[in-house]
Amino acid sequence: MADQTAQFTPRFRTDIYPFIEPSKYRGSLRNKVTIITGAAGAIGQGLAESFAVAGATLVLTYNRTPPPPELEERCLRFGAADVSFIKCDIAELGGCEALVKETLELHGRADILINNAGANGLGPLHDQAPQDFIKEIAVNFHGPYYLMRLLLTYFRQQRSGCVLNIASRAGTVAIPYSTGYCSSKAALINLTACAQKELDIDGLGEEVHMYSLHPGGIKSAMTLKKYSPESVSTLPPQAQSKFVNALDIYDDSPYLNGMVCVALATGVGKEVLRGKYFDVGQDLEDVLGQREALRQNPDLYGLHTSFLGGLKNGGVPEGGYRKEEWGKEFPGF
Repeated sequence: MADQTAQFTPRFRTDIYPFIEPSKYRGSLRNKVTIITGAAGAIGQGLAESFAVAGATLVLTYNRTPPPPELEERCLRFGAADVSFIKCDIAELGGCEALVKETLELHGRADILINNAGANGLGPLHDQAPQDFIKEIAVNFHGPYYLMRLLLTYFRQQRSGCVLNIASRAGTVAIPYSTGYCSSKAALINLTACAQKELDIDGLGEEVHMYSLHPGGIKSAMTLKKYSPESVSTLPPQAQSKFVNALDIYDDSPYLNGMVCVALATGVGKEVLRGKYFDVGQDLEDVLGQREALRQNPDLYGLHTSFLGGLKNGGVPEGGYRKEEWGKEFPGF
């Protein structure tokens, strides 16, 4: 018998592929009330149109820049049950409370939360105004936390719900001059994992499932501004060359992320991917085809670190704990 834990490399994707073909998911989320933050940008619009194909009832939020007028028409034409726009600053608890209240007043329920709004600056930590750093953390982490905290009460009561947190590869690596973004996205990935573990312990993991995702390299307005020549020119001279061609890797379709999120919202991957961090560049079908490998290695698709000697983050180290043979008094005692 073949080793069922053997892994093969999932295919790498940059656009829609057969497993997430929109026609396969048409109407699959009919009337599911879906809140999408940051709906005005390229990633947000891709999410809105993808969930429209699935028949969702869309609640699209924006802060300073309203979505283009034609977005509503497109979403309705693609199959959305309803589309509404709500202005909301998710960095503020009051704004999140008002968003949830208005959504429940409009539709009587909420089913899917997509935390997509983001902030992403470029510059040295020691030069960044503290209020700008705090704002990045608030948009990328506090806002998603607020909305998760507010909606999890309802998801638990109705014993159904899905949270999709748009994170980033930046949350898994250390990128200089992107401290606020990397830190907040790492926190978001771990927030997702911790919250899912609590749901699993309470016996709700099959009904309420959540994911964090890298949405691919998309030339959004935020990314174009971050890596513009004007922005890069503000960096120390010795650092500028590292970012001159940063936009070269941003060439993915926003619908890749949108349709992967639709697939996950239907529950297709909740058995092995709930609470995990998923990179939409990997073929979802290929990953789900290796369920046993995912079960055998809980570190896959999660944040973890490695130590010399194999020291583990949890449990008793190999060989057990031992008292150090110091044999001397500590100076001053």
